[in-house]
Amino acid sequence: MESRKILEYLEELALKLGVEIVYGKLGEEEFSARGGLCKIKGAYKIFMDRSETIEGQIKILARALSSFDTEGVYVLPFIREILDKAKRFSE
Repeated sequence: MESRKILEYLEELALKLGVEIVYGKLGEEEFSARGGLCKIKGAYKIFMDRSETIEGQIKILARALSSFDTEGVYVLPFIREILDKAKRFSE
């Protein structure tokens, strides 16, 4: 499947789970971050660096979303596989 479409499915899943995705410039010369999951005032947010490749964005989103319970949400089988792989990688 095309990477752009996978990214769109992961973004849709984040919305279904109530997780906001914040795109912006995260990297600085002294401090560099690619993105990740944060909880701010009780709300989950995934921060993503705009300059990250699509494949990198997919990895960041998959790793962040794999920590959520998705049993009550319909997730396409190949997206569920991506989330399962990301979860195993982060354990």
